[in-house]
Amino acid sequence: MRIVVTGSSGMLGRATVQNLLGAGHTVLGVDATPLADSPCRTFVGDLREPYTIHRALDHFGDGTDAIVHLANHRNAESAPGETVLRENLAMNTSVAMAALQTAIPRLVFSSSIQAFVGGIQRNLTGEIIYPDRFPIDESLPPKPMNPYGLSKLLTEHMLDHLCNPEQFQSPLTALSLRFPYLMPQHHIEMVAERTAPTDYRWGGAEAFAYLHMEDAAEAVRLACEVSTPNHQVLWLAAPDPRTPESPAELAARFYESVPGVETVLQRNSFVDCSKARSILGWEPARTITVERAARAARTTP
Repeated sequence: MRIVVTGSSGMLGRATVQNLLGAGHTVLGVDATPLADSPCRTFVGDLREPYTIHRALDHFGDGTDAIVHLANHRNAESAPGETVLRENLAMNTSVAMAALQTAIPRLVFSSSIQAFVGGIQRNLTGEIIYPDRFPIDESLPPKPMNPYGLSKLLTEHMLDHLCNPEQFQSPLTALSLRFPYLMPQHHIEMVAERTAPTDYRWGGAEAFAYLHMEDAAEAVRLACEVSTPNHQVLWLAAPDPRTPESPAELAARFYESVPGVETVLQRNSFVDCSKARSILGWEPARTITVERAARAARTTP
């Protein structure tokens, strides 16, 4: 496949490019800041300018099989809220419309858990925001807490319409991957050394969900390769929380009143990625729990 990856110089972009190349795909990058040692051809341009994606597709020529759209503000803290919302939507609209207009059959969008729950809590009243219920999955009602999450949710709604064949005569299909906090290997190793207690503000509303960067890149590749109709939303996360405490310990500390918390004790996990497992054949392979056990084994006499 010939796959265009926007945001190819970012952390997830680099991991995704390497994963796609390793699987034998032809990868074409788009980024405002190209890497000096990029392993793929890269078109340099700012996707906040509406014609950049069209120039990139023209530059690469015909025959694009999929666009992986990763280029967005990194989080809600990267710029003023109105800037994050406006510029994310500008980039997302340009890429989605370009895919529709040029009959590219597949769009993989990097969405976020914050489209429906979570984010750093900055509520000055001190009110704690909890998940509506457990397990966390795609069926939770959307409740974005910041402009970043709202930009992701609105883009998902746009893709619902653009990928509806009754509204648009186009082959476009899309998968939105709702990622939690993405962590490279060195961050996994650092977090594996942490000790309790965990501060609820830093991820409690999303049950401290995370995913290894390489597992996220693997999911992106599978999303390019699989065939699904219209627009689908998938939730992806590691099974364990990014905390020293176990799910049962966190449930006792923070979530006793949350509906469905009993399922946490049965599953030993706050999350349910069965839809991603069913559609992509995807399983997270790298976890903090495994890293913590490996470190303990290395230090045991």
